[in-house]
Amino acid sequence: MFQAKHLDYSYDAFEPYISSRTIDIHYNKHYKNYLNNLNNLLSKYNFNYSKEELVKNIDIFPIKERGSILFNLGGVLNHELYFDTMGKNNEITGLFKEDIIKQFGSFDNFKEEFIASTKLLVGSGYTFLVLNKENKLEIINTPNQDTPISYGLRPIMNIDLWEHAYYLDYQNKKDEYVNNFFSIVDFNKVNKNYEKALQENI
Repeated sequence: MFQAKHLDYSYDAFEPYISSRTIDIHYNKHYKNYLNNLNNLLSKYNFNYSKEELVKNIDIFPIKERGSILFNLGGVLNHELYFDTMGKNNEITGLFKEDIIKQFGSFDNFKEEFIASTKLLVGSGYTFLVLNKENKLEIINTPNQDTPISYGLRPIMNIDLWEHAYYLDYQNKKDEYVNNFFSIVDFNKVNKNYEKALQENI
């Protein structure tokens, strides 16, 4: 069964932008609940796939269980990307920086488009930066726990827009949470995700 991915920072690492209480509850209650649900759903099956491969091979499971498996699998994958790309290194570097500038004109333009996309999401879900099959970066929204992997896209970074990600700290001020989120994205990690995605697209 799948194991929880450990955080490489303390719960209070991102205060005042995100409180230690929010990180604690988000990681230990929400993320681990999806993981436990997923493991319970998969416990009666034998397979040798990674989580990402499972998304692409969901048809090995009975139709009546695929929805629940995909929902919890997406919940695990989406949360792991969210937590993994948070950190202290906010400097935009590497090939990611070069290609962001090529595609969006500047990092500020990319940031504006990303934030604008968060405002278009209806209900709960995520805003993602993904790499498509043509090796172009796209900003997309997915509802609930849909993962871009289901659509043949490779996730590079995301922001969790479910209320549990911000409500304890921001209440109804979601826009403030989104703006502050860019202060705690580790773009060195994002660059690594981008370079890995480019290699996997070859």
